[in-house]
Amino acid sequence: MLAKLLLFAFYLYLLLGVFFGIWFVFRGAERIDPNLHGASWRTRLLLLPGSAAFWVILLVKWIKSDTHGS
Repeated sequence: MLAKLLLFAFYLYLLLGVFFGIWFVFRGAERIDPNLHGASWRTRLLLLPGSAAFWVILLVKWIKSDTHGS
């Protein structure tokens, strides 16, 4: 039972990470790093696995940069 719960939590984290990663790479990454402005889709695609894995950290960083205006 515990194994199923942990597996479900992992898949949920992964699914949310993939959705956030796709959105973040093509829409939100420029708010954290303005140097990404004008980057090709291939360059942004390289960022997708990392942003999907670390989506919680990037979400917090994006929210902080949005509220502080930097």
